Amino acid sequence: MGFFREICRAISAEAGAGVQYTVTEGKGGYFQNVKRIAEFSPSRIVLLGKKGGVAIDGTELSLGKYYGGDAVVCGAIAQVTRLGDR
Repeated sequence: MGFFREICRAISAEAGAGVQYTVTEGKGGYFQNVKRIAEFSPSRIVLLGKKGGVAIDGTELSLGKYYGGDAVVCGAIAQVTRLGDR
């Protein structure tokens, strides 16, 4: 995922600091640096990384893939909220 790291560097974000993500409107999202799933329902998914995490709210949410620190969330994502450092 070198392209994502390049984008983070370009905007002065710290690559690898927490869960990083890209969301496609109405389709779902791709999440990196995921260590575990803390909550899962069709309306809310919480993904945690080494530092912090994200809460994903929407409708008809499901996991398309969860492997090697990467997660694909399918469904209509309404909001992604960053959770503080742990």
